[in-house]
Amino acid sequence: MPLSLRSLLFWSSALCCLVAQVLIVRSVLSVRARPEARPELPHSRDGVELLWALVPALALGVLLLFTWRAIRQRESLDLHGAAPTMEAAR
Repeated sequence: MPLSLRSLLFWSSALCCLVAQVLIVRSVLSVRARPEARPELPHSRDGVELLWALVPALALGVLLLFTWRAIRQRESLDLHGAAPTMEAAR
């Protein structure tokens, strides 16, 4: 199946989100590894910082999953010649 514009935009956006999330987590982990570069915080906060870096990544992953499913459904409707209507979207 040829790559459609919808799929191309989705995968390029997903790749950008993946790179951004990897850099965010890498930043959190690198700050944890350098104790001289951060203020004195309790060690229990380290896990909280990492959690708040991973929670948005997981939420974004779920959002991308549902978006991809919607794109595939729309493309299958377009391939079968069925024009979507407002009733079909409900």
